[in-house]
Amino acid sequence: MSILTIEGLEVRLGQRLILKDVSLEVPEGGLVTILGRNGVGKTTLLRTVSGLYRPSGGRIVFDGRDIGGLDVDKLVRAGIAHAPEGRQLFGEMSVLENLRAGGLSLSGAEFARRLDEVMALFPHIAERRGQLAGSLSGGEQQMLCIGRALMAAPRLLLLDEPSLGLAPIVVKTIFALLSTIRARGVAVVLVEQNAKLALDTAEYAYVLDQGKVVLEGPAGELISDEQVVSAYLGET
Repeated sequence: MSILTIEGLEVRLGQRLILKDVSLEVPEGGLVTILGRNGVGKTTLLRTVSGLYRPSGGRIVFDGRDIGGLDVDKLVRAGIAHAPEGRQLFGEMSVLENLRAGGLSLSGAEFARRLDEVMALFPHIAERRGQLAGSLSGGEQQMLCIGRALMAAPRLLLLDEPSLGLAPIVVKTIFALLSTIRARGVAVVLVEQNAKLALDTAEYAYVLDQGKVVLEGPAGELISDEQVVSAYLGET
């Protein structure tokens, strides 16, 4: 069963048509990656699903409900969380305050339980709960970004470029946590610059080019197709 179904999605930013007739599915508890070269619409797709952009056509169905055009706060309450590209933390606020911002929709008891879960998942963040977010290392900021998204108790996590600018050992740590996140019933849509890493991690992949899905299939099949890598993904 699919937690997210997108049918014929179109998105315009100003006069530009960024996404054109995009269709995809994400199974419950699954991990799907969206790949493609820079500027093909990957981030736009995630921002539209999370409510930051409005679709100009097509349907976005989450858990059986058409959510196209709903406000961000309603989508968070519905179970969608977004860990954006560039982290976008509140740098002058503490780690704990950033996590509180992610859990605003939760009740007191539920918030406390969720905070304990996130702190256990990211012990490096737990040790720095009183530290300003802007003073953390890049890897710690990325962990906090994901932790803040998980504070909303989502059923779908939109994860945009989590490896960007990080050391390989930190990237390995972050990607290893994805299996733990999924084991808790959270489906993941991953946009990632490192195509090989994304395909090694995901079960299914969609490739965007010029705002359209030009290819899809099991991740293991796409990673072994040299023509696909050369044409659409660049160096992996």
